[in-house]
Amino acid sequence: MKLYLNDRPRTFVIVSGAHALLVRHPFPTYAGGSSHHNIHLHHHHHHQASGEDQKKQSSSSSASKGSSTSSSSTLNKVIVEFVQKDSLQFSNFRDITPNKSKQKQIFGFLGLLNFKSNIYLGFITSRSKSASPIIGEDIYTITGVDFYCLNNDEFDHFIGRDIDDQLDADHSLATSAGGGTSSAADKITSDYPAASIRRLLSSGSFYYSSNFDITSNFQERSYHKTISSFEDDSTKKTFANKFHLISDNPYFRSFMWNSFMNSELIEFRSRLSANEKIAFDTTGFLTTITRGYAQTVNTLVSPGVDALLTIISKQSCCKNGPLFGDWGCDDSGDVSNFVETEVLVYTEKFCFSYVIVRGNVPIFWEVEGNFHKKTLLTSKKSKKIVYPRSFEASQHAFSRHFEKLNTQFNEVHILNALTDDTKTYKGDLNVTFKEHIIEYNRNGESLNTDNDVNNDPELSGMMRLTSTSLPVTTSTIKKIGYNATQPTNIVSRLYQNIIDFGAFFYDFPKNANTGKQLGVFRINSFDSLSKANFLSKIISQEVIELALRDVGIEHVEQDLLLKHGKLWHENDDQLTKLTLNFVSNSTKLHKSSAATTKGTIKSHLTKKYLSGVVTEPKPNEMAMLKLLGKLQDQVNVIIKNPIHDYVSRELKKNLKEFSSFQDISIFSTTFNVNGSLEKDEEVIRGWLYPEVAHRPYDVVFVGFQEIVELTTSQMVNTHSSNRLKWIKSLKVVLEKYSPQENTKYVSLWDGQLGGIALLLFIKESELKNIANVEGSFKKTGLGGMSANKGGVSVSFNFSNTQICLVASHLAAGLNNEEERHHNYKTIAKGIKFSKNRRIKDHDIVIWLGDFNYRISTISNEQVKMFVEKEEFTKLFEYDQLNKQMAIGESFPFYDEMEIKFAPTYKFDNGTKTYDTSEKQRAPAWTDRILSMSKSNNIKQLYYNCYEDIIFSDHRPVLAIFKVSVNIIDEQKKSALADHLYETFKKDFGSLNDLFFTNNSNINISYILNGDEDDNNLPPPSSEKSKWWIDGGLPAKIYIQELENNSGSKTDVNVINPNNPINPFEESGAMAVREFVPKRELIQEVATK
Repeated sequence: MKLYLNDRPRTFVIVSGAHALLVRHPFPTYAGGSSHHNIHLHHHHHHQASGEDQKKQSSSSSASKGSSTSSSSTLNKVIVEFVQKDSLQFSNFRDITPNKSKQKQIFGFLGLLNFKSNIYLGFITSRSKSASPIIGEDIYTITGVDFYCLNNDEFDHFIGRDIDDQLDADHSLATSAGGGTSSAADKITSDYPAASIRRLLSSGSFYYSSNFDITSNFQERSYHKTISSFEDDSTKKTFANKFHLISDNPYFRSFMWNSFMNSELIEFRSRLSANEKIAFDTTGFLTTITRGYAQTVNTLVSPGVDALLTIISKQSCCKNGPLFGDWGCDDSGDVSNFVETEVLVYTEKFCFSYVIVRGNVPIFWEVEGNFHKKTLLTSKKSKKIVYPRSFEASQHAFSRHFEKLNTQFNEVHILNALTDDTKTYKGDLNVTFKEHIIEYNRNGESLNTDNDVNNDPELSGMMRLTSTSLPVTTSTIKKIGYNATQPTNIVSRLYQNIIDFGAFFYDFPKNANTGKQLGVFRINSFDSLSKANFLSKIISQEVIELALRDVGIEHVEQDLLLKHGKLWHENDDQLTKLTLNFVSNSTKLHKSSAATTKGTIKSHLTKKYLSGVVTEPKPNEMAMLKLLGKLQDQVNVIIKNPIHDYVSRELKKNLKEFSSFQDISIFSTTFNVNGSLEKDEEVIRGWLYPEVAHRPYDVVFVGFQEIVELTTSQMVNTHSSNRLKWIKSLKVVLEKYSPQENTKYVSLWDGQLGGIALLLFIKESELKNIANVEGSFKKTGLGGMSANKGGVSVSFNFSNTQICLVASHLAAGLNNEEERHHNYKTIAKGIKFSKNRRIKDHDIVIWLGDFNYRISTISNEQVKMFVEKEEFTKLFEYDQLNKQMAIGESFPFYDEMEIKFAPTYKFDNGTKTYDTSEKQRAPAWTDRILSMSKSNNIKQLYYNCYEDIIFSDHRPVLAIFKVSVNIIDEQKKSALADHLYETFKKDFGSLNDLFFTNNSNINISYILNGDEDDNNLPPPSSEKSKWWIDGGLPAKIYIQELENNSGSKTDVNVINPNNPINPFEESGAMAVREFVPKRELIQEVATK
């Protein structure tokens, strides 16, 4: 990456590969004179104090002049364009890229920082490699950062100088002269742009990756596979291990420490086209950073099998108020000391990952200490917990906290390490915490109208919280330590939850996910530091041993376990240091327990400041507040993208010129296979190609249920072989028996959750129209075999149409109708994609599966009688799903074609006979296919079952849809975009005119504001005038009959009060006139 500067107009150009990012402030200020003179002048000021004062006055004067040429509303606006490097003319540029010979170069763009009327561009200029979770994904510790001022040139004398070397030299000189720091060093430090933030970011606690979004975890990245992972036709290379933004997800954004700097860049990126986004992501122009810990070590999982072991911890930065220390949560449910830690084990054959989170108790609380009069110190006995908000207010924040975790991780199990001693202040907090857990679960249960104990407790997205109390003591931690020995008394209490939650497992030879983490442990101690870290290590080690056991590694190498413990110990040291350094400046604070007491006063005052009491914040706190944009006078930079925005706006207006609607065919089928396979091609052919199929399908969507049978003792589902066999068999039949010869299909995406699988095939010739492929999973129950119930979904764009396909398996049982309804709501809310999109946000939705809705209120014999007579319409009146949809409960706004086939459940295996077992289950349409469209652009052509597959107790159900999709002609669009660009150049000047020349004919204000220019707006409305009334006419209606021309107070007309209030009612005899003289009314009252 290289950085160039155009002096006038002041414009920075960041170049990476074949692309460039242009950044210009519309009204920069200049110190005066030539660039060379500026450098000389500033250098002179460094050696003369009086000259420094003069410089400040000159700079202030210059700034005020610059400000006068622009309104305050434009000071935080920046013009940015993303272009091909070849379109630029570099004749007037200065190359200001840091010198590699000095171990500095530009590795990533951090974004734009607005502080004290200046806007700075931040860059990573020095780094050291700290971790490699998998081959091709590297994590770097940020060791150097540089800032460049965008809107004035007063800091340009720092360009090309190695500030760190000069600071070291000045420090050595001062030390040799008797200690202390030199005035020159202090001068450089104070003058350097954003110096405190530079020191903070270069402290060795921040991390980034150019290969992936470091705010995400490995499981989430695997779900966001886009079409960019396929071959690029022009280069025949893949985009494997390339950066893909995930931190637009609210959960992951909470770990992005430069979100204030690049939030507008993320918005800028969202306005780019799909191809432009891919190019933008690969350039390094959008770099996300986290704070915490990251380290990888080499190890062995078994004899001769090498592995990489990695731990990544990310501290959250989104809480309003103090991020660290003895505090609770904010109104959004974000808590202090919140950390997500991910453990990864990578080998040539598989990659395993597991996530644990920790954080303070998520209610409103803080510590209050009574100071001793003699020592001015507080003791543990004098401390108490105070609750500044009501229980109800805390409960609302508590619920928001866990709803966020439920949305991200499906299930949450609380591991509570607070003491049970109610006589202590920590014990008091524990009692209140438990009360909130009980209230949360009570609120969920109160919504449940079904008292069946087996019901799913998740209602409207609310999942029941489970918890385990484990008040670990410090002595226990010291006794057990971070070795490979596991405390059985702790592990035994967590074992079942560990099994139920599973772990993410990716099988490289199979190129498939064979395990998913379906829940998370949420650990808290009082400060969520050492005790929480110790318990996390215990859980992590148990998960590793169980997961490796499930893939055939019975005895894990001791080397892996020892290094695993060592990494967790280092993680504890790092996070404790980072946390306590923020709470207190004392470097001794985290060296001994005795030092804690010595730092009490300063820590107490710090907390009081953060609570709203006005005291001076410490330098490291100020730097952090600046970085996060939390100072009162900080506002976001607003990015204006004039050329791109103009072209995009005009393209939307002229959409019809390059878009058209095309009908595509989607084949959808659902089948509960009961753990079996069908090998007969002719049978599969009859299922996939019914007689009505006269043309090849463009999209083939297959949903399976019970594709495998899970055991409750397995964490990792290693039985993906059935899914892979089905993919192979279906692809062969689709191509071999297609109505059109030489039709090829691509297995675009497949996913599995327990026994639920979704397979997506796309006709090869249509692959060019597919983009933004994402998968999502949602489990609907708690524990064990419940992984067989839930939903798997895939979202993708077919050209300009968003399509979502969902395969699900809902709760079984004749009387569990309400539970199935809750399953539907859980999946509808829990399935999510990038930018927080849900199922309902798509243009087209097809939802199928074994919904398990039954036929009720009539007997088994009556059902079979209707089936024998083929009176399906009458039988359908007793269908549970039909009733639910009719009253708008389950699947509102979804459509289902009329059912004209026999119930598909339950048969005796291998026969066409309905259930003859002891249970005598009544036949039912459990297997269904529904659809929804925003614009009625989906039409179902066929709906039937296939009766000749008899190995299962279900029959496959199939549907064929005709979907009208919006197809974009990229060539026409590109030609129109070129024409619009030429139009823009004619009206406003070219790209080079806008960014690199002082062209007085360019109206910068109009380009910035367009129709939003405040100067073009009329004055605001008042009581006497309204802005929409032309000519300055008053905002008042005059009625001639009511005008008082005589001057008498009684000789005036008024509205007749005898008329009815409703003007459309006929008036009686006493009320005919609309207006009457006021004196008549007075006389009428007097006579009465």
